[in-house]
Amino acid sequence: MVPMRWFRVFGIVCLGAAPVALAEPAAAREAGLRVIQSARQVHDLTPAEALGSYPVHLRAVVTYYDPYIDGRHAALFIHDQSGAVFVALPVRPILPIKAGDLVDVQGVSGMGDYAPIVIKAQVGYVGPSHVPERPIRATLAQLLTPILDGQWVQVEGVVRAVRSSRTNVILDLATPGGSLAATTIREANVNYDALIDARVRVSANAAPVFNKKRQMVGVHLFFPGMKQLTVLQAAAADPFARPAIPLPAVLQFTPGVDVAHRVHVQGRVTLRWPGRTLCIQQGNDGLCMETSQATPVKSGDLIDAVGFPAISNYRATLEYAAYRVTAGGAASPIAPRVISASDAFRPEHDSELVQLEGEVVGQEHAGGDQTILVRAGPYLIPGIMPGSSFDAAHLAIKDQSVVRLTGICRSQINSEDTNFSEGEIRAGAVQLLLDSASGVQVVKVASWWTRRNTLGVLALVALVSLVTLVWVVVLRRQVNRQTHALRRSEERLRHLSEHDALTGLPNRNLLNDRMGMALQRARRFHQRIALLMVDLDRFKEVNDAQGHRAGDQVLCEIAHRLRSSVRMTDTVARIGGDEFIVLLPDLNQPEEAELVAGKVLAAVAAPIPAGQQPVALTVSVGVCRYPEGGETIEELMENVDTAMYAAKAQGRNGFEVYRPVLR
Repeated sequence: MVPMRWFRVFGIVCLGAAPVALAEPAAAREAGLRVIQSARQVHDLTPAEALGSYPVHLRAVVTYYDPYIDGRHAALFIHDQSGAVFVALPVRPILPIKAGDLVDVQGVSGMGDYAPIVIKAQVGYVGPSHVPERPIRATLAQLLTPILDGQWVQVEGVVRAVRSSRTNVILDLATPGGSLAATTIREANVNYDALIDARVRVSANAAPVFNKKRQMVGVHLFFPGMKQLTVLQAAAADPFARPAIPLPAVLQFTPGVDVAHRVHVQGRVTLRWPGRTLCIQQGNDGLCMETSQATPVKSGDLIDAVGFPAISNYRATLEYAAYRVTAGGAASPIAPRVISASDAFRPEHDSELVQLEGEVVGQEHAGGDQTILVRAGPYLIPGIMPGSSFDAAHLAIKDQSVVRLTGICRSQINSEDTNFSEGEIRAGAVQLLLDSASGVQVVKVASWWTRRNTLGVLALVALVSLVTLVWVVVLRRQVNRQTHALRRSEERLRHLSEHDALTGLPNRNLLNDRMGMALQRARRFHQRIALLMVDLDRFKEVNDAQGHRAGDQVLCEIAHRLRSSVRMTDTVARIGGDEFIVLLPDLNQPEEAELVAGKVLAAVAAPIPAGQQPVALTVSVGVCRYPEGGETIEELMENVDTAMYAAKAQGRNGFEVYRPVLR
């Protein structure tokens, strides 16, 4: 018989060579209480029964033990022939057990954060064993149901990214049903980065993401170590060794090509925003990619880049991109294509290095980036550069100066026209991404007769005396010309001032327009729409702790995750500092809005890279549906705000649905 060692985890650690008789089960039997002896019986208790502190005595195999993952308690999943259950243990002492150990657990039933668990446990080591050999094969859709809560499951996917802390490693897995995170305990001498782009099979315990009402809103996997991860298709030892494909071939229809894996492209650098965006060009074709890499490169450097093909704002891009300067490729800057403002709206120029002239009508510094707004013909085009490259002396440009902008042409897609068309995108606006302040060249300095100077002269003339009639006529003509020009500029500026400068999301003005159109369609076709108000919990603490730059990075990442959580026909808007609105038109069932709210909570749950260390944030989400939540834009906005504050009042990190009070 294998000697059993007992660990009394709520008191002094006791080690022995023989089993120790424990009082709780014996006393329970004498009192006539049933002793639960299977994991499934514990998990299937009702909440009321779980709170009854039924005695529990299980002999099961450890599938996951982690004293680091949660500051409240250590995480222990155990599995017997009936299934798996969670055991809450104190963080200290750390027990000498691991996945595959056979243990004897005695405790009582309790209600966990989501489902019944075992609490007040005593854990005894019985001997070596192994984790279950036949995990449940599960899809993401199946995992997003309470049936598989806590169970030992198996999932396949492609590793897109690896994030690490001192004690844990998180893999971002892309599965056929969507993305999810898998957490494990960090092991020494393991090159986790080698898993990026590998197709893997992971055996793990499924853990729910839940709100304060114990409603499941997402799922997370916990696997004990690399022994439970099988590499089905290894990542290329050198992803750069794959043949480079032409830039237009990214996400083009190619029979038999698996777009779940990284692709290799090559081109010359046309724009680099360190740690954010890198654009390259090959001939007349351009591509911009998302990358956290900040390796210095120069404009014109020939580089190789690898990344995962993705769709962002109606354009092909690469996510999680990595790059390196091509050996033997001397820098040769790309000559920008000189275009007119109307040419910029042509789709073939999107992501291409272009150059156009215009008259400066305004400048602003918001969200860490600098924007210079120019008028070119009948269009207003903003030029945007990162704040890190902002040169105040270089950009001391007067309004009405003529400048030449050199940057990456980025079309802002008109989603309404595009969705009603045959499938080809329609540009609704254009902006230029500038590499640095050197992308702004002054062609003609503004006349001294700016609006301010003219008004100053008029004030001086009014105070001193009337000048000659000729001067009065000249000045009035100048004032009228300036006034008409400014009015035209304001009208065109209003057309392009519908997007948030930091995140690129629609602002309140554009949101109201789309809500109005959605309400008209909903009334005409008797459809449902819904609004979600997403508010970051304790976002001020991020700004206070790491600075506003880190806060801006968090907002941009939240915006990206929100866009990734909804359909292309939905609208994600930023209406305040840390407040976002999600407009969900054309709903078939009212419950779809709650599913989207759950996806939003799950998407935000993963730590966000920002500043010096990842930031863990939660959100409070209000849900309001038409028509029961209101008939007008004002009513819907007011009621979704009420629902969001109700979610905060419930403890944050959850969502609340607005339900009208029946009178």
